[in-house]
Amino acid sequence: MNEATFSISLIRNAIQYAVARYEIEIDVLCKAIDISPELLNQPDYRVSGGINRAMWREVINHTQDQNIGLHMGEIFNPSAIGILGYVLFNCENLQQVLEKLSRYMSLFSQGVEMNFAIEGSQVLWNCDISRHYKSYLLEESRQPMESTLSAMISAIKILTGKQIQFASVWFQHPTPADISEHQRIFQAPILFSQSTNRLIFDYKFLEWKILSANANLLSTFEHYADLMLSQSISGYANQVVKKITQGLKAEVPSLEAIAQSLHMSVRNLQRELHSENTSYQKLLDQTRKELAICYLRENNSINNIAFLLGFAEPSAFHRAFKRWTGKTPQSYRSKGRL
Repeated sequence: MNEATFSISLIRNAIQYAVARYEIEIDVLCKAIDISPELLNQPDYRVSGGINRAMWREVINHTQDQNIGLHMGEIFNPSAIGILGYVLFNCENLQQVLEKLSRYMSLFSQGVEMNFAIEGSQVLWNCDISRHYKSYLLEESRQPMESTLSAMISAIKILTGKQIQFASVWFQHPTPADISEHQRIFQAPILFSQSTNRLIFDYKFLEWKILSANANLLSTFEHYADLMLSQSISGYANQVVKKITQGLKAEVPSLEAIAQSLHMSVRNLQRELHSENTSYQKLLDQTRKELAICYLRENNSINNIAFLLGFAEPSAFHRAFKRWTGKTPQSYRSKGRL
């Protein structure tokens, strides 16, 4: 099992916060973490989980702030996460922001998997700790998860100009001795020792517009992000996506057929995909979703899209698209989301 890697931006953000708030010398923190200060100027550089763990321990040690994750999240700006931030700034609405976070989060961190689901009138946004990598987060998740969920409040306010209200907030780690800062920041019921890290909020917030939305810039930044993503996807996942895309012509290429074309057993292919933090079903769903959106943009008929994506009947495509986006294909197209 490979070790999860993380963007150097995480280290840089934490150090910049400690320097600005507590006047700690950059060189002092870098020496304690055992990294070169020059690395902070290389935004695409990735570090191991061990370095990230050391970072959290050292900033707490030097600041004596047991809630530093929450406090760092309070001042978060999406621009701090590079290309992913630029993608978010140019999304149309909050739903698209969540979709892009789910797709591109691995560019920033392999240690977590972001996803959201719509249940009734509520959105369940999850930040799951990946179990497909060796990761310090499986043992020490409090500060990074509190920072991430706190940062979502800041990011949403910057992107939409509005203050979101949560119905509930979940954390996987045990209840801290003092949760007064959690209550101040989230202003919602907070549950600890849960199955995942989650924010629950009203479905209507998904329609909030992004203040800086620009479809042309979004396309440009997504192109670059997709290039980075394709380069970061290890060999077998990338090859399976290509095989699915090539084979989706009125039928779905089976896992067995793809494994055979790659000259390996199904079991070995499944093992390789598992080590790359994915699966055949995940890759199939993601590829179908992306192709569906492209076909809708090109004004293909719903029936034709269902056929091209290998669905037995249009109703099956409707159900799948609703699961992926929370919208029917018709309403997704008619509301000008493309």
